[in-house]
Amino acid sequence: MSIVRVFSLSLLLLAASRLLGVVRDAVVASQFGLSGHADAALVVLSYPDFTVSLLWGAAVPAVMVPRMAGRTLSAIANEAARWSRFALTFFACAGIMSWLFSGVIVHWLAPGLGALDARRAAGALGLSALIALPAGAVAMVGAAALQAQRRLQWQYAGHVVFNLVLIVGLLLAAKLGRFDWIAAGIAAAAIARLALMRWAAGVGGPSPVMTERWPDADALRASALALAASGLTVLYTLAARAFASDAGPGRLGVFHYAQRVGELPLHTVFAVAAALALARLSAAEAAGDAAGARERGRQWMQSMLLVAALLGACGMLIAPLGVRLLFGWGRMNAASQAEVVQSMRWILCLLPLQAAQLVLSARLNSHRRIADQVLGYGLGLLALLALGWALPDAWWRALAAYGAGYLVATMVLWQRLSRHTLDVEVRNLSMLATACALLGLLASILSHGSVARWPMLIEALLAALAFAIGTVALLRWDALGTVARQALERRYTRR
Repeated sequence: MSIVRVFSLSLLLLAASRLLGVVRDAVVASQFGLSGHADAALVVLSYPDFTVSLLWGAAVPAVMVPRMAGRTLSAIANEAARWSRFALTFFACAGIMSWLFSGVIVHWLAPGLGALDARRAAGALGLSALIALPAGAVAMVGAAALQAQRRLQWQYAGHVVFNLVLIVGLLLAAKLGRFDWIAAGIAAAAIARLALMRWAAGVGGPSPVMTERWPDADALRASALALAASGLTVLYTLAARAFASDAGPGRLGVFHYAQRVGELPLHTVFAVAAALALARLSAAEAAGDAAGARERGRQWMQSMLLVAALLGACGMLIAPLGVRLLFGWGRMNAASQAEVVQSMRWILCLLPLQAAQLVLSARLNSHRRIADQVLGYGLGLLALLALGWALPDAWWRALAAYGAGYLVATMVLWQRLSRHTLDVEVRNLSMLATACALLGLLASILSHGSVARWPMLIEALLAALAFAIGTVALLRWDALGTVARQALERRYTRR
């Protein structure tokens, strides 16, 4: 299969896996509404992914893939076997610790849960962690081995299988009225994803011949630094969810749904834009063209800020209809949907900051400045925690703290990159401030009572019109958009 077809299939599977994640949340919302019971289910469902991402996720792209890329299949199999043994051992211990201290973990993640819901969550979390944590970590090793072989599609196919099996488990748990079936669904989904990764890695591949049983010390040190950078961003979400839970039953669900749906388009688009931008940036750096690399970095930042502003504005307009379609069935009543819409609109104000942080992190990573990322994320997390603890238990507390974390982290990362490249990018910095201000103004206007009574169809039509005009403008006049348009023209006109 050609690299173009692999890339296209990978993007399709990535979009499918993220959409299935939204469907999974919609199933939870339909069965439990906004309640402590729903918050408990969300804590159990998200714990394995958050934990594996926090303690393991960045080791795959930052350390394992470079060590495997370009090597023989036998060498890749041996490297994967060493990392698999390490992952299985470490995360089996993490699973046992999660089972033993499940009550404490639930209290940290959702301090606002009632006693009964907290006990249910603790029981299901502990049982699911015993299987889901080691299975998820080992599956990520298999995905890294496949990625090193340029078989990217299997990584996202695993996420699709995981979400499909988990959705079935959720429906069974709701039908049977058994909360512990959520744990069974998580375990089954993790095993299914692992089985797919093991099967895909074994097709046409040699059996590993072990010369060393564990990864070497240099690889472990590099993975620890990479995890310190990416793990801090996971803590942003965990801390904000905990602050949201403090406001009462159901508030964790409001933040979770608003964040998941609001941020989904940006992160999906970034996956495509990063592939285009990194190729141009890497080519300039490889040629020793420092000025060209800086210019391509500026263009990438500008493109993502414009995309984030467009997605944010359109998302605010279409939010009522989108929430109605996703969550407007089952036990999510109109008042609950309105709470999600309100929170989602304020989260959408943060999209330019998130876009800037994604670009800054990727550019710093290309310069091997992981320590700068740790500094930026760490200071952002401190700002989030400080503001969250200082604010009262209001509905907007988690949103304000979440925004403060991204603001501080983005400014620190921007300063570190500008110091390294000798380019402050004043124009892009002004564009970032303007985009955030305009989105904040739009969110205030749409949240006003008279505007909030607009028919959802009118808002959806306005969003579609704005998105169409914005997309055409980006493809025609934006630098990275022009590259994307030319690629599409070559693809579909066969020029």
